Amino acid sequence: MGRAVSVSLQKGGVGKTTVAINLADALAGRGHDVLLVDLDQQGNATEGVGLKNEYERDSPHVGDVLTDDDPVDATEVVVAREGFDVLPAHVDLDEIEDRIRNSTFGMLWVRRRIIDPLLEAEYDYVVVDSPPSLGPLSDAALIGTGHVIVPLLMSEPSVSGFERMWDQQILPIRNEVDLELLAIVPNDLSGNNEERRIIEDLEDSPFVDSLPDFCRSAAFDNPDSPGPGIRHRIAFSRAWRDGQTLREYDPENDMLDRFDQLAEIVEDHA
Repeated sequence: MGRAVSVSLQKGGVGKTTVAINLADALAGRGHDVLLVDLDQQGNATEGVGLKNEYERDSPHVGDVLTDDDPVDATEVVVAREGFDVLPAHVDLDEIEDRIRNSTFGMLWVRRRIIDPLLEAEYDYVVVDSPPSLGPLSDAALIGTGHVIVPLLMSEPSVSGFERMWDQQILPIRNEVDLELLAIVPNDLSGNNEERRIIEDLEDSPFVDSLPDFCRSAAFDNPDSPGPGIRHRIAFSRAWRDGQTLREYDPENDMLDRFDQLAEIVEDHA
């Protein structure tokens, strides 16, 4: 049985796209058929896997899937690439979000038009890069996938963004449909006392069970570990610049194992 998962946080600049791209790549590397869906209006995941030109493509595009007006089949929009397929973002996603807001069943479009037709029938896993803001499109992504991974910078603004997302978005959705928090992933860590403090706070919080083993504070004191979470590596930005996943750009990078462990978490919930 397959699984769909959104990578989401209602604050930009936390490495959401990096996690989404490399989670999709890790799942593909474990032998699965994977679709990466870019629903971020900025189209960073689309560009980051080498499909920048798709962001301003003529029809059909994702807006023709998420509409009341004779929607096209999602398979007509999917682009094949090495490793995993991609349903690209589009420059008109802000307009598409307005359609979702103004349609009676718009919140269900991601589930009905993308997830339900493609998951299991075409793909083992669907990974959605969600918009970095509260709104109808990010709600539709969470409702559509039913599972979420939250990347966090180890800073108070990032943690506050997660708290707002939990209270204002996740909990209200969970009152209506199933939505499971699969993992909280500390991201872009360089190693300092503030990072340790925030991770230890997470370990003392109700969210401790959502913190993967590779993200625990014990790694700070382990001489055989580079430290907890996804560490800061210049290879991430260079890979994105070249339209490649981390594994494609730097197959020996020490963070690849972290994404493999995250992929295993997604598998274990399937």
